[in-house]
Amino acid sequence: MFVIGAPKAGTTSITKWLDDRDDIYVSVPKEPYYWAADYPRLRRHYGFDTREAYEALYDSAAASKAAHRVDGSTVYLYSNVAARDIVAAVPDASFVVLLRNPADLLLSYHRTQLVTLNEDEPDIELAWERSIDGKAPADPLDPKLVDYPLVGRLGAAMESLLAVVPRNRVHVIVFEQLAQRPAEVWAALMEFLKLPIHPVPEFAVHNRSDKMYRSPTLRRLTHRPPWLLEAPIRKFRQFSRTTDNVLVADVKRRMWRAEKRPQISPDFRARIQDYYREDTELLRELLGLDLSRWQQVRSETG
Repeated sequence: MFVIGAPKAGTTSITKWLDDRDDIYVSVPKEPYYWAADYPRLRRHYGFDTREAYEALYDSAAASKAAHRVDGSTVYLYSNVAARDIVAAVPDASFVVLLRNPADLLLSYHRTQLVTLNEDEPDIELAWERSIDGKAPADPLDPKLVDYPLVGRLGAAMESLLAVVPRNRVHVIVFEQLAQRPAEVWAALMEFLKLPIHPVPEFAVHNRSDKMYRSPTLRRLTHRPPWLLEAPIRKFRQFSRTTDNVLVADVKRRMWRAEKRPQISPDFRARIQDYYREDTELLRELLGLDLSRWQQVRSETG
């Protein structure tokens, strides 16, 4: 099963809830990016750019006995090749797509790109204008990651996906429904996966946009290391994800500080919503969803 986006629309929460089940196995990391061959540096950075490395993520007894094995790479929604190559290799693959109001999505997504060092402009409005002008930050792992107009164009992304994947193999979740009625969303997801509804998760929220790294120097060392250190640091990052060592967990926790969640002005929200008006209408037509709330202007945090 592939939970392919959109980013900052609840994919981490969904995969965490799924991972609590014995009949579902989620890869570590959640986003290996293997099938996004058109994001080569991103794949190489995380170390899963070969089929051997990718399949090793699922080479365990727990993965073998699971009814579903999950890859939660959100860039697959925007990749020109991921869905096509997945279907060619795994003909019965199922896909879960989470959708969110583009204005709210981009607000949170911009913070994430700052954290991952793909973005160097802290002001989302300036970052948006730069992207509209076809420019990019100095050192993103892929320019498409900071192509904000592309990331918010969910209608176009879904149209491309459904051109490759039959509609009955794609389950759609709207973020607002996930936030307000998680039990209903969970029940529908279990029905799609043909799994019993129990055990029901506690519906904890994961990966809020409310933190920032403490040390820019350390962050750059671990996420943009010099060439000679790339391989050992990549291995260390993977070790830190998979180990149960409490000391490692404590060190990782101390590397972060709380950060006020980003805000967006009503004027900028209106501009974003107007930019995506036709794309939102396309999404509505494709999926038969009521997305009228996405056009409401309000002050919002991400």
